[in-house]
Amino acid sequence: MNCPKADKLSQYADNLLTQQEHSQIHIHLNTCVTCSSIVQLFKEEQEFLKINLQSPTLPDHFASLVLEQLEPYEQKDVRRKRMIWKRIVLLAASIMLAVVLTATLSPTFAQIISGMFSTKQVDEGLNMASVDGLGERVDLEVSDQQLTLKVEDVIVDSSRIALSLQVIDEKGIVVRPNIDHSIEGNQISVSGFNGEYNYTMGYRLDGGLDYNSFQVFIDEPGLEKVTINFHLVELNGKQGNWDLEIPVEITGNKDIKKSVNLNKEKQTINGVTINLKEIKFAPTSNSLLYETSYEASEQLVIENDFKALNEQYGLDTSELASYGTSIKYHIENKENNVIMKFSPYIQDEPMDDKIIISSANEKGKIGHAAWKEVFVPDKNDSNLTFVLDGVYKVIPTNFSVKFNPKEVKENPVTFKYMGKEVTIKKAELQSSANTSDPVIFEIEMAVNQESNEMEFGKWVLKENTGSYFRLDSETTTGEMEDYNHTLYFKTTGLDDIPEEMSLHLLTATSYYEADNKWRVPLY
Repeated sequence: MNCPKADKLSQYADNLLTQQEHSQIHIHLNTCVTCSSIVQLFKEEQEFLKINLQSPTLPDHFASLVLEQLEPYEQKDVRRKRMIWKRIVLLAASIMLAVVLTATLSPTFAQIISGMFSTKQVDEGLNMASVDGLGERVDLEVSDQQLTLKVEDVIVDSSRIALSLQVIDEKGIVVRPNIDHSIEGNQISVSGFNGEYNYTMGYRLDGGLDYNSFQVFIDEPGLEKVTINFHLVELNGKQGNWDLEIPVEITGNKDIKKSVNLNKEKQTINGVTINLKEIKFAPTSNSLLYETSYEASEQLVIENDFKALNEQYGLDTSELASYGTSIKYHIENKENNVIMKFSPYIQDEPMDDKIIISSANEKGKIGHAAWKEVFVPDKNDSNLTFVLDGVYKVIPTNFSVKFNPKEVKENPVTFKYMGKEVTIKKAELQSSANTSDPVIFEIEMAVNQESNEMEFGKWVLKENTGSYFRLDSETTTGEMEDYNHTLYFKTTGLDDIPEEMSLHLLTATSYYEADNKWRVPLY
């Protein structure tokens, strides 16, 4: 797998991941120096913020604004009038100084003035919505064990619901919520009502400095109401009972929804068909919906090849294809400036900070997927244009390499494949400190490449007896400017190391740049 995204590493450092996710990243960090360094930076940042937490301060001209609005109280006694006026000015100046100092030194006070959605703890779309007055202060809370779970603000539009969460301790100090999903009994549920029936919805919980943001993305049409339920038996390390229900009406926000149907826009490039479906505009985010699939003539060949791989190696098609097709694109405004760019592969280029979330759902056939990218709106969303840069597709391969695992450490095995120079550097058994854990066989492989036009996919390991072993893989990348990286393969079931083994590459993902950029108006 690729390295985890930065937000996942941040959540790992904050202990906000599920036990399974935490374990997966913990294993990855043991072999990835880059990600380990990033996590260490996050932890150092936490320590620094605990000591000197900075928050948006009041504007520089705040003092003059206060003084301009002060008027002296009318009195007949001129001498006394001057004295009172001086006292009022001094008092106002003292209050102003106290406010400025408090807002500077206390993040909580600054955020009481503005709230989480006006800070950099959330994406730019929520910032803009807050400035436009779409946020509502609700102050819903529940307390137990001298801890208060509080929903401070809510922002709702046709694309998503966003809540700001706080925890207030026994001293009245606001601390960041720490909700451990792995604790049995800690449950968060979201249900939607579309006028006919209720259905379960997903959610996203992100950690901030002293807030958490809780978001629900609206996918189905006709949604009228959403109910969010928190049932927590542990909060910030304390045992207790925190039950909170937040009902959110969606119906009143339909008037701010705008969408453009793109169904007629279809293109096929290098065997990949792209069908643009719709773009939806909302105050906090825009959503582009489209589908990708193999071209009909290529679909049959791909299905037959994957069927043969399945029969030979016993791997399910979903393990081999993993969506199968995808695209790289960007969106321009009417001045032809790029406002958003997307690639499903983080090794291709850094993830655009305008992307809020990207998701894909398989549609039944191999390689057919429905995609949705949610991104920050442009200040002027009129006359946007979709521009296709290229396509990715998973293809079956027929490549294998033999090696002696007992000798590769002293005599590494190097081979070339599709523009990549690959070196098998190590292959050895690793025993766990816990004797009940299985012995792991690990292979380390360095990959040098000049471009990212091809990425390795699924590998299997074959020993000299003819047995095949599934491999879990992890990737350690170098600097973003180059494409060199190290692959680590791990498997269990081997008690002894044979003198000969072979690695079999079953699939690869190839990138094809579009010769003529396909441009589609999104208006």
